[in-house]
Amino acid sequence: MSRLPVLVVGAGPVGCLAALLLARQGIASRLVDRRPRPASAPKAHAVNPRTLEICESAGVSAAALRRAGANANDAGFVRFMGTLAGPEFGALPYERQDDAALAYTPFPLTNIPQPKFEAALFKAIEAEPLVAFERGIACTSLEERADGVVATLARMGQDETVEAECSYVVAADGAGSRLRKALGIAMEGPDSLQHYIMIHFEADLRALTASRPGVLYFLFDPATSGVVIAYDRAKTWVLMHPYDPASDAPESFDEARCRSLVEAAIADAAPFAIRNISPWTMSAQIAERYRKGRVFLAGDAAHRFPPTGGLGLNTGAVDAQNLAWKLAAVLKGEAGEALLDSYEAERRPVAVANSEQSLMNASKLFELFGVLYGPDPARMGEHYDELAADPAASASLPAAIEAQRPHFDSFNLQLGYRYSSAALAGAPPLIPAAEIDISRYEPSWEVGAHLPHRWVSRGGERVSLLSLRDPARFSLLAGPAASAWRKAADGFGLHMISSGCDFTDEDDWSALTGLPADGALLIRPDGHIACRFDEVEDAPRQLARVMGSLLSLSAFALA
Repeated sequence: MSRLPVLVVGAGPVGCLAALLLARQGIASRLVDRRPRPASAPKAHAVNPRTLEICESAGVSAAALRRAGANANDAGFVRFMGTLAGPEFGALPYERQDDAALAYTPFPLTNIPQPKFEAALFKAIEAEPLVAFERGIACTSLEERADGVVATLARMGQDETVEAECSYVVAADGAGSRLRKALGIAMEGPDSLQHYIMIHFEADLRALTASRPGVLYFLFDPATSGVVIAYDRAKTWVLMHPYDPASDAPESFDEARCRSLVEAAIADAAPFAIRNISPWTMSAQIAERYRKGRVFLAGDAAHRFPPTGGLGLNTGAVDAQNLAWKLAAVLKGEAGEALLDSYEAERRPVAVANSEQSLMNASKLFELFGVLYGPDPARMGEHYDELAADPAASASLPAAIEAQRPHFDSFNLQLGYRYSSAALAGAPPLIPAAEIDISRYEPSWEVGAHLPHRWVSRGGERVSLLSLRDPARFSLLAGPAASAWRKAADGFGLHMISSGCDFTDEDDWSALTGLPADGALLIRPDGHIACRFDEVEDAPRQLARVMGSLLSLSAFALA
């Protein structure tokens, strides 16, 4: 039995990105998915700047993804309405999709249906010789041994099984992760916050929404309450309708009942076809641990958030990035096994912060429903009708809608998350989640933060500073007095970039970074700042000491 370096279970966006990022590091993997074909349900839609940056480093064009996504003019607003044809109670911008965002990221958020996003990932997978991708294959069990894992794989619909030996397993098999359950890893947090019927329907609603374009429409008419997601205003829509399982079985939502809900939502303004009906339960749970031996949880297998905030897929993408470079470093003998412990130490606190924010978002939405429906359930319809006839009559409605703004402006959650672990040299303590201003992103050059985006000039071309680092190895970003650092970086096989030599910046190096002209920043393959060097004295010794510590090696040798 030949050994695989890595088995990736689950070919959703997180599993695909993990396999592609491993390949970029020169590590082969086998990617398996129990589904015989790609999923057709639209599911997630918001792909944020950091995920787009990760895609770019994985060989998937972020610019092409943005072209395939919805135009910001079509998907730039969240609207609070009775129905799509009814009264509008208010509207808010949906995330930072305008040109102003380009000051902080080369790739502003885009809205793209998950099947389209996955299609771009699958195309890259097919072209990558280091990824062996198979559909219709389930991983039924794992047996860990001293030097690896033996996975039992079965083709769906067949009794025959085969064993695959690998060094590590990435379990990216979704919210209901069979591997997580088999490993006995419990989920922490509420597992049932709200129940929804998801009605995927196709309709051309461009005329209906022409004067009020948006990506999310929160509907409050009691006949069809819920949220409508506009994946493509010319075709693809989903109505998420809440229900109470104590009084309403999901089986009762047959096509006739769902047609009535959609008709009410769109005011019967256009013909439509229902493509799928499925129940879904909102939860806010995080795995008690992300690792058991040689098996690592990633994406929805490790965390489940309310959809409010669009954080699920994007959090998983960064899981894949964080884990891939660490697995590669260990497999190539460039790091000790203990480096892998930093995966949970770094990613789980981010999931906790994102989960808490998602819960807060959901709570504020429930409060808005309370304003529109009133305190008396018996008068809910009457109270709503009064507000629908005269929204200005409610003194509390504008404030309740304004309170939703952070829900749809989470720029700091997307770009400003920081790490603190043994894989960083001197990272400051993490800010408690409750104290994070999720909208206000301030680029940071401190240890644990992600290297900020800046537009710089290289060879007369305007490029992002992020594009100058090497996502396959450590980079050393130095000030203009960089000669000693360049020699040291070459000796250790690091990618070298220096201000004034490899690029020019209109702002002063020291004013930006707080470092002297002969200072430097050590950048990890995932773009996070691993160390700040305030002086160049004995640069090789400084680098050897820090790299050995970060990579859990007793000694770090010259390349």
